[in-house]
Amino acid sequence: RSLSLITIDFDQVHTIFLFLGVYRKPFLLALQPPLVNLGEKVTLECRSEIMFDTFVLTSHKTGTIKDSFELSAEHYHGGSQANFSIGPMTPDDAGTYTCYGSFNHSPYECSESSDPIDIKITGLYKKPSLSALMEPVVMSGENMTLTCFSDLQFDMFHLSRGGVPKEHGLPSVKSHNGTFQDSFHLGPMVQAGNYRCYGSFRNSSHLWSTPSDHLYILVTGKRTSYIPHILYNRRNLHMLIGLSVTMILVFLIILIYSCCSAKKSKSQEQASESHLTTVRKQVQRSRGMFS
Repeated sequence: RSLSLITIDFDQVHTIFLFLGVYRKPFLLALQPPLVNLGEKVTLECRSEIMFDTFVLTSHKTGTIKDSFELSAEHYHGGSQANFSIGPMTPDDAGTYTCYGSFNHSPYECSESSDPIDIKITGLYKKPSLSALMEPVVMSGENMTLTCFSDLQFDMFHLSRGGVPKEHGLPSVKSHNGTFQDSFHLGPMVQAGNYRCYGSFRNSSHLWSTPSDHLYILVTGKRTSYIPHILYNRRNLHMLIGLSVTMILVFLIILIYSCCSAKKSKSQEQASESHLTTVRKQVQRSRGMFS
């Protein structure tokens, strides 16, 4: 296998052929999340257990090599590495990066390429919105649906958790209200954390919008009683509220009836006492007349 790299040295263009696969591939790591805001810097670390003298970092766009960077390796116990600092990031810096290792005595014989890392630049377009179909609380083992929508006609929507993008985006669909949206179905093993979504266009898949406001998803343990279950089920919650209102109304009716009954009994008692007092007075008058 061979790879053609083009480097520019003042007014001359040099084409260098590198023979790849001579040594085991190194590892390429992003020391920051692979979603980089416009204008920020990112550091890519290429490391190997082989004591390479030099590492080469290449950036790819649409399957072709766009840029290459070369650094002398730093040796440490058990291997070698080089840290490539890129930025401040511009749209031209977005793309797929790989790295290779080589020795000074044979600079054109390189290792296999590392696994690629996709660097996306965010903050290019207006942010979309992210919402949960139900409450942003899910029981362990249950599913969750998150909807990303925007008034911009994005071609794709993407979801991230904790700054790390999910593997695949979803094509946007025009809704009945004129916005563009799509839904991400999570589960059954939903992970708690801060979720955001982004929009992008088909002709610039590495350039993403400003992230949506974050939506924190809480994952709780398994249900242990009936009450926690209905608290997270809207329909059952409405039924509980209706039942509670009914019970309160029944209690109020019983209370009002009891009060009315008590007043009526008291009035009857007072009337009875008044009648008894009148009878006693009449009896006393009768005794006075006969004496």
